[in-house]
Amino acid sequence: MFLGKDLLLSQKHFLCTICGAFIVLQIFLSIAQGQALFSQSSQSEYYRELYLQGEYQKALDLLNQEMEARPELAAVKAFRYILWLSDRANILFELGRIDEAVSDLEIAVDLHPEPAFILRLARLHQYRGRMDDYKAMLELAIQNSRIRWSFHSYEENILAWAQIAELRGENPKQIYSSIFKNLMEHAPNFSDGFCGAGDLAYRRGAYDLADQHYRKAIELNSVNLNALAGLVETYWQSNDPRLEEALQQLLQINPRHFRAKAVQAELLLDRGEANQALELLEESFAVNPNHLRLRSLQAAAYFLLDDPESLEQTLQRVLDFNPHFSDACHVPGRIASRHYRFREGIEFQRKALEINPDDVNARVQYGLDLLRIGEDEKGRRELETAFAADPYNVTAFNLLNLLDELFTFDRVQQGIFSLRTPQEEALVWSDEALALLDEAYAVYSEKYDIVLETPIHIQIFNDHDDFMVRSIGLPGAVEFMGICFGQLITMDSPTARTHLSMNWKSVLWHEFVHVITLQKTNNRMPRWISEGISVYEEKQKSPAWGQKLNPRYKQLIDLEEMPGITELESYFVTPKTPSHLMFGYYLSSEFVDFYIAQFGSGALSSALDKMGKGEDAAAALAESGRISLNQLNQAFREFINDRLSLLQNLPPVQKSQSLLQQISDPEKNQDQENAAWLASSSPFTDAMKEGDLAMRKKRWEDAERHYENAFRLFPDYTGAHAPLRQLTTLYEQTKRRNKLAETLWRRVNWDSLDFEAGQRLISYHQEEEDWDSTAKAAQFALSIDPFHLPSRQALFEAYKGLNQLQQALRESEKLMALDSSRKIDYQLERIQILLRLDDLQRAKTETLLLLEKHPHLWKAQEMLLKMVES
Repeated sequence: MFLGKDLLLSQKHFLCTICGAFIVLQIFLSIAQGQALFSQSSQSEYYRELYLQGEYQKALDLLNQEMEARPELAAVKAFRYILWLSDRANILFELGRIDEAVSDLEIAVDLHPEPAFILRLARLHQYRGRMDDYKAMLELAIQNSRIRWSFHSYEENILAWAQIAELRGENPKQIYSSIFKNLMEHAPNFSDGFCGAGDLAYRRGAYDLADQHYRKAIELNSVNLNALAGLVETYWQSNDPRLEEALQQLLQINPRHFRAKAVQAELLLDRGEANQALELLEESFAVNPNHLRLRSLQAAAYFLLDDPESLEQTLQRVLDFNPHFSDACHVPGRIASRHYRFREGIEFQRKALEINPDDVNARVQYGLDLLRIGEDEKGRRELETAFAADPYNVTAFNLLNLLDELFTFDRVQQGIFSLRTPQEEALVWSDEALALLDEAYAVYSEKYDIVLETPIHIQIFNDHDDFMVRSIGLPGAVEFMGICFGQLITMDSPTARTHLSMNWKSVLWHEFVHVITLQKTNNRMPRWISEGISVYEEKQKSPAWGQKLNPRYKQLIDLEEMPGITELESYFVTPKTPSHLMFGYYLSSEFVDFYIAQFGSGALSSALDKMGKGEDAAAALAESGRISLNQLNQAFREFINDRLSLLQNLPPVQKSQSLLQQISDPEKNQDQENAAWLASSSPFTDAMKEGDLAMRKKRWEDAERHYENAFRLFPDYTGAHAPLRQLTTLYEQTKRRNKLAETLWRRVNWDSLDFEAGQRLISYHQEEEDWDSTAKAAQFALSIDPFHLPSRQALFEAYKGLNQLQQALRESEKLMALDSSRKIDYQLERIQILLRLDDLQRAKTETLLLLEKHPHLWKAQEMLLKMVES
């Protein structure tokens, strides 16, 4: 079980002893008695509107004027004066004037030592790196747990208690159930309560729950900027397509909101647009030069720009302000890892832990990155240390559980490869996986002129959540089938996916090409060119592999402008929909096809070398092609427009629908969509309709001509009513066996998941006793389902028919594992094969072993007798 749903430790907690009874009781009493004596939200001064809009300096000036105009309020320590101090501390914090904010809150705490004030003051001390003062404030909150609250509402102080409990390391599930659920139930109009629940869920990776609570908080208060910012960060972390809408909603209210700016900078850095990120950050530093999160992102930008001097200056500035702020190194390390530069990321996390050994997030990232470079033992030690410090850390919990499961896997070492698979799968197809990897290594080490850093680790999982946890620490993300980290490949087994939905050979080949290109570029290539090369090489290996021209791409082409190569990265980093992501794979692979055809594979290899030295990818490609970037873009646009011209043979886009309505989910209502699409008029669909009409009237030659024409007009359509499938039906009805077999081979050579065509080819060639073709058809089927018993049996028979007896022996072992009901039959056949190989000793040994278990098996006795006599 992942996500830490059952993490409960039997220890005596602060939450149980103080908050458990006292706070929950206060919730019921305070709300029942209606005791909200004074809430910060009860005032409506204009400076607050300015603060809300991000006009922090104007808000401060106006507030100071109001305070100077009423000096008598300060003299008597009036509520309004305390309120002004509280508000001024908020404004000063946003301006980076932390020490002044501390001074104001210290006065407020002296007069009203309530949880809400104490928590804010504690966090300011923490932000400034004064850890002793921070801990003292948390202790003060405990000491004052029973005083009567007089400034903040009970709801506000209860919220503060919940947040203090989290800071003290209490069980987040218990905080949520004991405090937040009660608070939200009995204070249903308290927006900040829902926001606080969202914050807790967000920090623990429960993004669906965070989304729910943030949206409720915004429903109650449309200008709750903390809730809006929380929603933005939730959508960013979960790759939710609603991110842009939420981001604009927040920026419309406050164009300077620092959490919004941080997410914008993160997105730019993910795309490798470090200079643009620096420009964005400089605008924020003009307002708040001491914003530590933004400074950490600035350090990350300098890292991506290979500017170590500016990076070091930025880190020093942050640490001068707060010597304990380990995020100064943790954040650049996290971004380095997002760019697959794991070894550099590891160094950043080491530095972060030197700054603050208690930084659990840095230690978890450190452990995860160590796993990604194959350092499993070291990674596990770091994760165990992190989990001991924070037993509720979801990522550490998930990874440690996963490593326990991985320990049970079978390991096979062959050459440069170390393959780990579930034990029940290892015997069936690990040898085939390793053979494919050996073939790919022989091809690409020479083609790309590289000596790999070895061993290459491959870990294959029969549970998709296991695969994703091993890769990123969290389950989900069903769109991924394989991930490569440079020296490690993780991927799904076909048993982890919907049946017959994955060709494991194409996935493994694709991921190994990543090993080649990532190592060649020192993990310094953008994702678009990395994916483009892998998909291109898939298609070079088999025309059935790689990305086809999906009819849905017509909608993207008709509704959006064609991107240049510098814009392709956005299709992977911030795709608007899943269809945009898949279109990114297609465009990138087409670019590689174009580039190699135009400039040669040597130019591509040269460009990769330049990327490995830190040169911008687009510039490296242009330079290696001896062409300007503008010329390269123009030439590619001409190439891709010609390639996409096939889409003109399809029906027009229904422009009454929005883009997201049409293509947000590539799998949704696919059958209905195909039916409606085929009913429309276009050269392709008209040819299909003419073929169908001719079929119904049994005008076979006309039908054949129309279907072939439809295939020519748009060959990449592989749906249920595709031209090749209709031709299959036609040849069945006309009993043209040779044409039927030819068309079935066209199907499997064009569609890597056409399992049904593979099965029919096996039957056809078995009848013909064409063992070579039977073996090829069976191997195709087994690339989709390696556990399919009839296909295994067919391959076994084909190897025997081809006199490839060693291969037949291997298949017999797999059949015994898959088909226990016929195990004796397979053992007898193995003995016969060994005799054909003149391996009398092994044949005798296996016969004796068989007779030990089945002493009355007459066939085995007879075979043994013949062996002895011979």
